[in-house]
Amino acid sequence: MRASRAAALAAIVLAGSTLLPIGTAAAADGPQVGAASTYFSVSNYRLVDTRVGNGAPSGKVGPDSVTKIDISNALRLTSGAVPTAAVMNVTVVDPTIDSYITAYPDGQARPVVSSLNVTAGRTVTTNRVTVQVGANGIVDLYNHVGSAHVVVDLQGFYTAKGANSGYAGSTFTIGTPKRLLDTRTTIGDRQGRVGAGEQNALAADVSSVMDPAQPDTELALQVTATEPTEASHVTVYPAGQRVWNTSDLNFGRGQTVTNISYMDVGRSGLGLYNNAGQVDLIVDYVGRFKHNRYDGDVGTSGLFVPASPTRVLDTRIGQGAPAGKAGPGSTTRVKVTGPNGVPANVAAVVVNLTSTNATEDGHITAHAAGTPVPNTSNLNYRTRTDVASMTIVPVSADGYIELYNPHGRTDLVVDVQGYYTS
Repeated sequence: MRASRAAALAAIVLAGSTLLPIGTAAAADGPQVGAASTYFSVSNYRLVDTRVGNGAPSGKVGPDSVTKIDISNALRLTSGAVPTAAVMNVTVVDPTIDSYITAYPDGQARPVVSSLNVTAGRTVTTNRVTVQVGANGIVDLYNHVGSAHVVVDLQGFYTAKGANSGYAGSTFTIGTPKRLLDTRTTIGDRQGRVGAGEQNALAADVSSVMDPAQPDTELALQVTATEPTEASHVTVYPAGQRVWNTSDLNFGRGQTVTNISYMDVGRSGLGLYNNAGQVDLIVDYVGRFKHNRYDGDVGTSGLFVPASPTRVLDTRIGQGAPAGKAGPGSTTRVKVTGPNGVPANVAAVVVNLTSTNATEDGHITAHAAGTPVPNTSNLNYRTRTDVASMTIVPVSADGYIELYNPHGRTDLVVDVQGYYTS
């Protein structure tokens, strides 16, 4: 666990190959939104690894199966608080066929959403997931078809404001999207592909978005690996520390993969480690967390309110937008407030953004409706492959986000996982 958080814890199916769930069913029974909450981070604590029987029985999870993850028991908060939501990196290894994983609160009906999409022949697939925790402290992971190993790393959790003894927790400020690093260009302080075993500390470029009053600012960053020469993984970690034995991005040769990471960045900057081959890396700024002082008043802004996962866009069936693929140069406008108890005037939403039925490779940029399209990407998609990426998107005053597709044609799916208060 990160040293700066240890104290808190001590107190504590369609045509083609797609298998994305489809339907306009309402969200799960029971509470639709949870309590306004503050965030606590951990150092990628491994909750489940079915390859070795850690946190679940040893062996691949099967079709139509549910793996239960006891978040409360893993944290054992001495305050007695039950986490309201968990931020996890979910990795699927060696799937036998194309499938999807759905993360949802235990005790509620499984919603019509997906959290991670896997493809047979792709050895490892990873996506970050923010999921509401059941009232009993448990999260469910559902595997649709086939068999695969599942690995789950806890990156952080939320508790209701003021519930975790005197530990205030962190609040979130959505930022103006900004590209901090692109090793293919001169953006950032590292140019050229990152080689096998390289550990790069990015200091100057991340300092521009850090809070000068907090030298250990925690940033929300969209990290992308592109044009790798072989299968590998990338780990994001605080520079100056040992490389963590976890991964943020997993990719095969030639693939472009994006994932979001919440990372404490100290005076030494942000660390990026590539395990094998050579790869270009891109880092986009999304926002930052404010570490509130012990027993401090965190106010009402930047609190996270988890929601039962709810689908607000599916262009395959005309849900949330006209039916039909998003074409080159198109902008898809999506209403994200209203459904599932998400009120007006929220600062940002946490969504799972998925591409399916793509005719060629491309990328999607998500931003508040009516604002200029930033030079960043939130999802990189591939031909005839379902690809998901969790992201945080600022919301316009009238409750919309926009999805810009510069090239290619693809269907788009958006599932809301919660929101941040303004």
